[in-house]
Amino acid sequence: MRIGIDIDGVLTDEDNYRLEKTAKFIYENDLEDMIDPYNYEHYKCNWDPVIKQKFKTDYFLDYCENVKPRLFASEVIKKLHDDGHTIVIITGRYKTTEDSPIGESMRKGVVDWLSKYQIIYDKICFAKMPKTKELVENRIDIMIDDSPVIAKDIVEVCKLYLFDNRYNQNIILDHMERVFGFYDIYRKIEKEAER
Repeated sequence: MRIGIDIDGVLTDEDNYRLEKTAKFIYENDLEDMIDPYNYEHYKCNWDPVIKQKFKTDYFLDYCENVKPRLFASEVIKKLHDDGHTIVIITGRYKTTEDSPIGESMRKGVVDWLSKYQIIYDKICFAKMPKTKELVENRIDIMIDDSPVIAKDIVEVCKLYLFDNRYNQNIILDHMERVFGFYDIYRKIEKEAER
């Protein structure tokens, strides 16, 4: 099978990292509390665009450089690859699709991070949302993603394994299965491959 894997929220626990950084940012900048800590990404706070950009500038580089992969991510991906599955990393990470020095730096950072944590893959795609173009072009059978924003688009072109997070609890779709960790993913893909 051809398996697409997202980075932020799937390979990483971006949401807990974001919550900790948001709480610190609120404290350091004397801002109002989060309006919805269970929401997705920047929807947790009711910030104006200037504050959002300041947070992204202060937070995102630190996240990209210092976040660790989820438990068993590298191990399970290697097992999937060794089993003969094609692994395609498909990320819509901020700025990675830009043809600019920042975009180039962000793409290099992603590749370096994957290498640092020994996450193997056959191909990497830096995608614009909703990633459907890359899913179709790469003939992806299963996409592992966490985004409640693009889930409906993904299930239109392939099966979605929705990585369980607090912000995607209300998503229920045909052609979607919820996953709860990398060994859960492995078990479900084994069953899928037997069909």
